[in-house]
Amino acid sequence: MTDSSSMPVGVLLAGVPPKAVGNVAQAAEHAGFCGLWAPEDYPEHPASVVAALAVASTSRIEIGTGVMSLTTRHPLLGAMELATLAEAAPGRFVAGMGLGLPLTLESIGCLPQRPLSTVRQRFDVVARLLKGDTVTFDDGGVSLNASSLAHAPEVMPALALGGLGPRMLDLAGEIADVVIVSSLGTEAYLRWAIERVGAVASVHRRPRPRVIAFAWYHLSESDERGRDALRANVAGALGALGPGPLTDTDGWSAQLASLRQSAGPLLERIPATWIDEMVIAGTAAQCARGIERRLRAGADEVVLCPMGADAVAQLERTAREVLPLVSVPPSAV
Repeated sequence: MTDSSSMPVGVLLAGVPPKAVGNVAQAAEHAGFCGLWAPEDYPEHPASVVAALAVASTSRIEIGTGVMSLTTRHPLLGAMELATLAEAAPGRFVAGMGLGLPLTLESIGCLPQRPLSTVRQRFDVVARLLKGDTVTFDDGGVSLNASSLAHAPEVMPALALGGLGPRMLDLAGEIADVVIVSSLGTEAYLRWAIERVGAVASVHRRPRPRVIAFAWYHLSESDERGRDALRANVAGALGALGPGPLTDTDGWSAQLASLRQSAGPLLERIPATWIDEMVIAGTAAQCARGIERRLRAGADEVVLCPMGADAVAQLERTAREVLPLVSVPPSAV
């Protein structure tokens, strides 16, 4: 047991209408959650705007963007947005950046030919601008000519990088303060990702980045109902992504490839055990175990994305029914 005020559990503001962000943010802060994260999925609400609404409604809780794509904005514009948030919430803002979902970026013409190089270079440009540097840069897609911010933040925000595959995780270990891990990451995937990030950080003689594990979440009256509430989401994601790092670490990739080729809807054939491992859903006890598994795997914070019900009600019930059941490893407190 532990007090919820010290709980390394945050909230992802996915699917929250703009007019409700303030209420959700205040409820999360009041309930003792440690962080609020604003995602950016196209064509949903922009992360910087959602984060700004959360900043304006709170005074203590950490707020981050998770993640703003470095390919859909000019680096100077991205730095302007992040600097403004850092100025508004000094010491409690995390500037989350990354590539974004390749399939979505390709559909809007923003997937670069060399994604890793583009992320590395533009992440560095944004970081230098936030530090107050004057930057000249040209990667063939965007350019800056002796550019700098008029209002660089007095308190430099932590810089987060979202990563899924091995090369992006390696890059996070090399250059980021924080790494944001996929919302479908199982305990095995998390252990693999954290070990990889830590090994690269060690090679570069820097501290291991703080690890933020996102997780789709549904608190229900039974484990089966919780699982069923997120089955379509998991099936849709696995159907789009296919076999890869998220399924390799658990040994599911061959079976997933076979399932995707079989007749009939994928959601009807996804094994229940996969859903149990990839999301946090079910009764309060089952949800507490899901949080614990991710903390034991080495996550420094587990960020819940309430789905399928009123977000404020989910957070209030979670603080009341789930968090008191969570046993936090000493390293995560």
